[in-house]
Amino acid sequence: MALGAGGGAVIHGALALGSALMSVAVFDFKAPRWATWVGSAALGALAAVFFLQGVSELAHDDSLTYLAYQVIGQRLEGWLGNLFLAWCVVVLVADRRASRILGSVAMASVACVKAYAYGLASQGGSLDAQAPILKVLWLMPFVWLLFESRKKGS
Repeated sequence: MALGAGGGAVIHGALALGSALMSVAVFDFKAPRWATWVGSAALGALAAVFFLQGVSELAHDDSLTYLAYQVIGQRLEGWLGNLFLAWCVVVLVADRRASRILGSVAMASVACVKAYAYGLASQGGSLDAQAPILKVLWLMPFVWLLFESRKKGS
């Protein structure tokens, strides 16, 4: 709201940058090689999707907006996000140094929000309409991973 019409581009730019940085950071966690590469590829592709959406916000081109949001957008975003969450679960199981309690709480909170969102969608509703504040819980895996990276660095 503070940025006016450019807010969407700034948000998508930040999401693209965060996804790109996270696609490199997955190699700092102990997980099977295949899972690390899947997580990195998913986050890299997610960064590209967010970047394209940010560019479409700036360009105000209807065909680019259609491509970024309708063709590539929401469905692919969801699948790539699910691959990232699967990588998080693999790290939780594979990395013996990982905090099991915080990681389990983080992943359980996201799983509950996803289940609630799927339930709402099956009834014709959406999480955005019913309880958008629950989207904040999507940040829990990142809090856990930040905690883990801090712990490993010291």
